[in-house]
Amino acid sequence: MKSGKPHRVLAVDDEESLRSMYAQAISSLGYEVETAADGSEAINKINKSLYDVIVLDLHMPRVDGFEVLEHVREHSPSTEVIIVTAVHDLKTAVRAIKLGAYDYVGKPVQLGELGLVLERCLEKRSLANSAALLQRSLERAGADNPAVGQSDVWLAMLEKARKFAETDALVYLEGETGSGKEVLAKYIHLSSNRREKAFVAVDCGVIPENLIETELFGYAKGAYTGAVSAKAGLVELAHSGTLFLDEIGHADATFQQKLLKFVETKSFRRVGDTAERSVDVRIIAATNKNLEAEIRSGRFRSDLWYRLNVMKLEVPPLRARRGDARFLAEYFLRKFSHTRTPKVISPDAVAAIDTYAWPGNVRELQSVVQRAIALSDDDTITVEDLGLDTRVKAATSTKQEALDESGTGSQLISLREAERSHVGNVLAAVDWNVSRAAKVLQIGRNTLYLKMQEYGIQRPREAQ
Repeated sequence: MKSGKPHRVLAVDDEESLRSMYAQAISSLGYEVETAADGSEAINKINKSLYDVIVLDLHMPRVDGFEVLEHVREHSPSTEVIIVTAVHDLKTAVRAIKLGAYDYVGKPVQLGELGLVLERCLEKRSLANSAALLQRSLERAGADNPAVGQSDVWLAMLEKARKFAETDALVYLEGETGSGKEVLAKYIHLSSNRREKAFVAVDCGVIPENLIETELFGYAKGAYTGAVSAKAGLVELAHSGTLFLDEIGHADATFQQKLLKFVETKSFRRVGDTAERSVDVRIIAATNKNLEAEIRSGRFRSDLWYRLNVMKLEVPPLRARRGDARFLAEYFLRKFSHTRTPKVISPDAVAAIDTYAWPGNVRELQSVVQRAIALSDDDTITVEDLGLDTRVKAATSTKQEALDESGTGSQLISLREAERSHVGNVLAAVDWNVSRAAKVLQIGRNTLYLKMQEYGIQRPREAQ
């Protein structure tokens, strides 16, 4: 059996001897199995827990298999159903498959056949989940940056992350926008015993406040106008794997309360549903905010913070990772060069990359390399192709001198000025279209509005 959490199977039959046989046979294949004695008990269990597969007898008293199948399709659409029916009743089996069952096995059940059908069913479900996750990954531009770097501070961070991965405890990542929090979250996931399962990322700073609950927890049929069928949320897609809650500091007060309950119990209710469900997920949360300061200002719940702050990692900004910018630049150059022989970076350009402040961190570096590849006229990327702001480059040397002489105070002031300049330049370049600017900066609209407010950035009157 593969590493990670075993698949969960519910076997439903009104004959005790068959339930016992299913439980023994399915558990011997390495799956986690529960049983239900009738359709009513099955529906109650489905409302409370998430199963990968249900092995379902169709002919049961009171609530039959068709009612259970219909309930599954409406309330747990990611769950697959295998029908058990008499060999002579193939018309019934075909009807069940048309209603959404994956396959059927005939009675008397051959355990070898049941095992093969289960294996094919789970393989199909895994492929479907992988496709959904791939689509989400493609939508999250820049989220696949690797854990590239050789600096002492970065290698020490990776070592600590590996130790955290050995546990199942919640991990909290704090760091600037674009510094690689999602990279580190993926690194922890791939270093854990959940590596074979899903890694699902949710950006709380991008999803609108009125949609984040339905995105995360799903919704019931009829929960609102247009909800013609139930939809599973991302927490269910992450079952047995890792749920990454990015920019959690942007969650509003109402959602923080619901999130607290989920973090504490791993249970939730779909929007518009009364059934309590539970999942097995490892939670990694991250933010670019100082949550302790947010608590003092009344914008973040202290009880949620105490739950999140179990294992904390402070992700270093790129400017603190001496020498790593050039390694990352080379990686992005290979990744985004669509020629057989990737372009090279000139020595002067490498020096500029090493000395630039990188207020947008790794995310900004990726964008700069992509732009340079497009703008360069030959096989060599020059300083001019990078297009780095000379004011920020000049400020970098000043920052380092100030840091060497008197600590970090002067550096922080210069970096704020650099980020303000960078955000303002991007907004001006896209004619103050906030949506386009957010895409260029690869941050959420809400995050950009907050930065504009923080830095006092306003559209000039002549541009209005």
